[in-house]
Amino acid sequence: MTLRKYRFVLEQAAFESFVQLTDEEWELAHSYFRWLAVNPQATGQGFHNDATGRPNYASLCGPFLIVHWADHAVLEVRIVQLLRD
Repeated sequence: MTLRKYRFVLEQAAFESFVQLTDEEWELAHSYFRWLAVNPQATGQGFHNDATGRPNYASLCGPFLIVHWADHAVLEVRIVQLLRD
């Protein structure tokens, strides 16, 4: 069985936080984004439903809370927010 390949996509709020990170923080967050693309079924440590009713999962990664959801139709993990601890 061939695994379907996902990619990660940063929404604007997440991107704006991401570009402000130090090199070390950037590496940590980026590695987690890549991990999510390989594990799109990951549900994190909690979730909330967004305005459309879609569950957005919250994952802890070092000093970050990363909010994401998987769009299985287009094989993407959408990174909605990247919040610092």
